[in-house]
Amino acid sequence: MTRTTRRLLAPLLAVPLVLAGCGTGDAGDDTPYEVNFAYMTVGGEPTQALKDAVNELTTRELNMTVNLVPVTFADYFAKLPLMLASGSDPLDVVYVFSQDFGTFVDAGYLENAADYAELTPDIHELFGDDADAATIDGFQVGFPTMKESTSPAGLIVRKDVFDELGYSVDDFHVSTDDYASFDQITQLFADVKAAHPDMVPFDGTFTMGIQTFSYIDPLGDILGVLEDYGQTTTVTNWYASDQYREFAEINRGWYQAGYTSRDVAVNQDEGEVKMKAGNTFSFIKSYKPNTAVEKLSQTGYEVEIIPISQGVKSTSASAGALLSVASASKDPEKAFEFLNWAYTSGEFNDLLNWGVEGDDWVEAADGTADYPQGKDLTSVAYHNDAGFLLPNQFAGHVWAGNPADLKDLYAAQADEALVSKGYGFFFDPTPVSNQVAQLNTIVEQYKKQVSFGVLDPATGLAEFNAALEGAGIEDVIAEKQRQLDAWLAQR
Repeated sequence: MTRTTRRLLAPLLAVPLVLAGCGTGDAGDDTPYEVNFAYMTVGGEPTQALKDAVNELTTRELNMTVNLVPVTFADYFAKLPLMLASGSDPLDVVYVFSQDFGTFVDAGYLENAADYAELTPDIHELFGDDADAATIDGFQVGFPTMKESTSPAGLIVRKDVFDELGYSVDDFHVSTDDYASFDQITQLFADVKAAHPDMVPFDGTFTMGIQTFSYIDPLGDILGVLEDYGQTTTVTNWYASDQYREFAEINRGWYQAGYTSRDVAVNQDEGEVKMKAGNTFSFIKSYKPNTAVEKLSQTGYEVEIIPISQGVKSTSASAGALLSVASASKDPEKAFEFLNWAYTSGEFNDLLNWGVEGDDWVEAADGTADYPQGKDLTSVAYHNDAGFLLPNQFAGHVWAGNPADLKDLYAAQADEALVSKGYGFFFDPTPVSNQVAQLNTIVEQYKKQVSFGVLDPATGLAEFNAALEGAGIEDVIAEKQRQLDAWLAQR
């Protein structure tokens, strides 16, 4: 069965799933087409005022309306694949992560963006050759958001507690060249626990073994990776690596000492959500030049960032999250026209990021966005501050506290990163799709348990890798190595 056939049959074969809030999108000659936009958010549900402002803008400029379908990270993994599989949900534009590229393409969930290049000239001008970087066997999955192209990991800590304990970021020199250097973090957690017994020193959904973009080139789905910050061309099993074992043992120590939340392996809330609740000291995320300001908006606390990895520029980091057009779209041409516009409209990006101007934010004297006088994060109706999830955050306003040349600082960070030897490569999992499906289930079963140290690595790692081997991870690694070698030979 060809991919085209799968795309046409997918809606007929899948079990229907209806998501509340999705519009019909039925358009006549003079009726504005409704674009159902499943966008990622960390800032909650869009207000009615925001929806009205978006639709006034898109009706005026595109003769289209937009049904905003907010998707959290938890929703993405739990709901979005089912929505795409059903074919009955009226989705037009969706957010897709790299680990799902091959699976979604093979299942026929997405339109080939290469077939609509004439409708996306502004995106191609904006990104140049990187506009179509996410291409698998001739199928262009979608377009990257305008964000960082490297993802060094950092421990994000509450500044008030950090300062209270007498710490400075300069006190820390954490490096994978010496895993004993992570003892500096362990001591920090111990001090936090001693000073604030009821506070959770470390929480969230990421830790070193899960924050993979920061240490390896995951080559899309993490089932076969390039270790050593991508400075090798040999594909290996990340979960069988010495580095992953070291990370699991460090986290085991934190968990046993009570520095990690007891429910961390089943927790679905991001570190930002946990910190905002008021009882979490730190979490791990990738960082960029505006992370401190971004996290203040998302958590309500000033933060400091302790670097715990180098930066690596991989395809998964720079084009690891895309905006794509779903095959369920009633009018893919309209969807691509909307997407092309979305990358150029500063007003649209500001609405999704900051909310309604005058109510949720105002333009400050220096040209940045800031809260209206007398308001803050707790009193505005909407504030997302997740520009990396939007089409083009730099088309709109930079938030107050950030330098005006933020885009240039992003470029400088990318220039300092190690470039993976696999940069530009995308894996097509079609030949091993059965193994990949089974392996993904196993990874979801064990990843958090082992990575956060809930399971003893002495036994949990062996069990994890035995399950991976039984499900065919060596087949996937061999196929990925074959494709990578062929790609390298053509360069």
